[in-house]
Amino acid sequence: MPQSPAATELPSPNPVFPHTTRPGLTDRAIPILPERESPPRLPDLYRLTRPFSWTLLHDTPASYLPPIDPSSFRPVTAYEPPIALRPRVYRKGLWNLYPWVALTKTYDSNINLSETNRISDIYVTPRAGIEFQLGSPDTIYEPYDTILALNASYEAYGDLFLNHNDLSAFNQRLELRGRIGRTSAVFRPFLSFTDITGTDILTRELYNRTRRIRVLPGLRNEFQLTSVTGWNQTFSSFHFHHTDPAYINLNSWRTQQELTYLLTPDLRLLAWGEYRQSRPSRGSGADEIFFGLGWAGKPDPRLYTELRLGWDHLSHQRPPVAGKRRNLSGFRFNGYTTFQWSARTALTFRYDRDYVFDELAEDDNFVSTLLQFKAEFYLGENWFLTPYFGVSIDDHETSRNRFLNLRPEIEFSYAFPDDERSNESRIYIKFGYLNSSTLKGYNRTIEAYRITTGVVYHF
Repeated sequence: MPQSPAATELPSPNPVFPHTTRPGLTDRAIPILPERESPPRLPDLYRLTRPFSWTLLHDTPASYLPPIDPSSFRPVTAYEPPIALRPRVYRKGLWNLYPWVALTKTYDSNINLSETNRISDIYVTPRAGIEFQLGSPDTIYEPYDTILALNASYEAYGDLFLNHNDLSAFNQRLELRGRIGRTSAVFRPFLSFTDITGTDILTRELYNRTRRIRVLPGLRNEFQLTSVTGWNQTFSSFHFHHTDPAYINLNSWRTQQELTYLLTPDLRLLAWGEYRQSRPSRGSGADEIFFGLGWAGKPDPRLYTELRLGWDHLSHQRPPVAGKRRNLSGFRFNGYTTFQWSARTALTFRYDRDYVFDELAEDDNFVSTLLQFKAEFYLGENWFLTPYFGVSIDDHETSRNRFLNLRPEIEFSYAFPDDERSNESRIYIKFGYLNSSTLKGYNRTIEAYRITTGVVYHF
């Protein structure tokens, strides 16, 4: 048989190609990045350390705005994920829809939070909502990569009372948040609208069950000046309206300027100033000038903390009656701290001290010092335990009353398996107690018990 030339290779019955010898290569040896996987369920805090090359605006920035309803427990930042064991995970893609439905049943022993003639009843609350995300979201898992983004959410629900049909109401909430920019300059317009009939014990809503309409439009601008310094601006207006003429309406607007210094890759120091102008429909308006210092970031890999300490110089539109109105200028603070104890335990503190306009009593506004604690424990097999405790002290301006308000709650829930939301799609039962008592002045005691069972499902 004739021999093949030495430089000639015989055809191989089993040819070898690049993709058969090394994962991630095609038959033309072009690398292919593996598909990014979602983080595992209940992970430890993401991004325990960040490279020094990350700039000020690459991560999700702190963005304090006073919540429309300060008594509700929610993050005080507009663009942080929910405070929980597991941060919010968004689906891949430039746009997504997140619909959800819920149904709850509640027994309330004192619906109007009144001292006498208490009304108790059972009411059912069907809920439905939808969230829309356009562009890359603000998320802690990766920096955003689109210059434009919009997040919109709408929720509607009705309180249907069993024995007091006159207390039934339709409620709705709309939130719009935008982002324009990506690196050294980011502009964030926002709009929040709520039309809710209800009562609460930790803030101004200690008066009967009434309809309250709130509108909060605004704009937050974030600028990176150098590799370690930044400048944030916030402009917003707040409109607080009642359909019942017995209540006092309020219009106000505010601007806040904030300088930041990057002390470490995960911790910023803050110097801030604010001007706020408030005009109630009855009584004297007020102008406030704030200034102070603070911080925002992670001094420890498991700890995120945000605190603004300052002084509020308060001046009234009309001079107060001599010896009658107290001067409530003074120390102010706001922020929150969350501690990821482990993959099964998260602890959060919220704190706020602010000047609040009274809804019914003309020129008897108050300074509310509000502290809240919330814990979340993962018990295994999708079971969660969520205790909560809120306490506030209200110092009134004209009457000189001082009230202590307490609200302990505990929730036990079973979460539906969900890789995107932790303990949001769930079946739960919640027990709550409300108490308001007198520390000084007019003697009153208001109590209420609440038991709620419900189901929430996010599609």
